[in-house]
Amino acid sequence: MYDMYHEDLLDEAKNPNNYGDLVGADVTTTQFNASCGDVITVAIKLSADKTKIEEVKWKGHGCIISQAAMSVLSEKIKGYDTSKLQELTKEQILEELGLPQISMGRVKCLLLGLSAVKKIL
Repeated sequence: MYDMYHEDLLDEAKNPNNYGDLVGADVTTTQFNASCGDVITVAIKLSADKTKIEEVKWKGHGCIISQAAMSVLSEKIKGYDTSKLQELTKEQILEELGLPQISMGRVKCLLLGLSAVKKIL
């Protein structure tokens, strides 16, 4: 059986990318996972023409999966074309985390940050 909590995943959750406040954000939203209590707030600064993500910051608390997933997602979407955000998938997040699969019970945790980002735009 695959060890879901491998060292890279644990490090990503303990030392997350882009964690903090974003002064001057264009949009901010919070997503809550009622089944486990995980919370993620995402703030995004858009380009002047609103077509690209210039900067992203986030804050939250919860399980290793939700926090690590938001960390890698925040790196992935910097400079991203806003029209392409809806195309991001669960499989891409799993790949970014180095996970071949995840249990059905953890999918909401994995996608919490992605749901927040898609809700913003």
